[in-house]
Amino acid sequence: MKRTVIDVDFLAQKSIFFRGRLGNWFARIVLHLLAIDRINWAYGRSCHCTGAAFADGLLNDFGVDYRVGNAERLHNLPEGAFITVSNHPYGGLDGIILIHLMAGIRPDYKVMVNQILTLIEAMDENFISVQPRIGNNTTPSAAAINGVRETLHQLKNGHPVGCFPAGAVSMFKLRTLRVRDREWQDGILKLIQFAKVPVLPIRFYDKNSIFFYFLGLINWRIRSLRMPYELFNKKGKRPRLGIGELIPAEEVAQFSGAKELGDFLRQKVYDMPLPAGFIPKAELKDFDKTSV
Repeated sequence: MKRTVIDVDFLAQKSIFFRGRLGNWFARIVLHLLAIDRINWAYGRSCHCTGAAFADGLLNDFGVDYRVGNAERLHNLPEGAFITVSNHPYGGLDGIILIHLMAGIRPDYKVMVNQILTLIEAMDENFISVQPRIGNNTTPSAAAINGVRETLHQLKNGHPVGCFPAGAVSMFKLRTLRVRDREWQDGILKLIQFAKVPVLPIRFYDKNSIFFYFLGLINWRIRSLRMPYELFNKKGKRPRLGIGELIPAEEVAQFSGAKELGDFLRQKVYDMPLPAGFIPKAELKDFDKTSV
């Protein structure tokens, strides 16, 4: 297995600009400026592991000790298939946290992610590759169709799936002066409707840096260049997430339209009260599962 996520050879394959001695030198400069070399360093230290163990190695190298509120609700997870829905404030770290948390309980848990994250080969067993909607494009790509098929197959066989219905990192909105997901994607909501399985809301309470959202006001592509740095600036900040109440499949089935279901699930996530207490990541493995 490769010990890097994106390296000089990868860039050289994508563009002639990075080929040859001078091109390779410039590629190394780009990898350093975008902090991708630091991503490669963390990846190389843990790529011999997979699933929750790999995520644990990354989080330790990032210095992230996330905290979970209402953790006792994780005791009541269904034995078969279910779907987790979450807001997407980090654009990368939240997916790693979800896999560490949920795959630590259910190793068969997979998260729907965009294609760029599938470059992290050590997490192949926990990723389902999809291509989120970009701009006003409503035509599903082949990757999106294949991702939906794999997701439905995963659920049909009794395995859980996680998703970020926004399909993109949260944005700072001047109109409301708040960081919120963009409109949740109709395709993902229709998939949840069709699946007819319980849904578990999960809320991430914290955010990326102010500078990250400022760049987003300029252009989302410029903001994306900042993403690797956002994995390393959470050291010692202990991000918080809350576990919502499991929504039975019968309640999900009551909604006739994807928009109505989306409004309901989004409210369940964003209106989730701040839990009274949180359990640190480091203590989750010692969390007494017979306490409820």
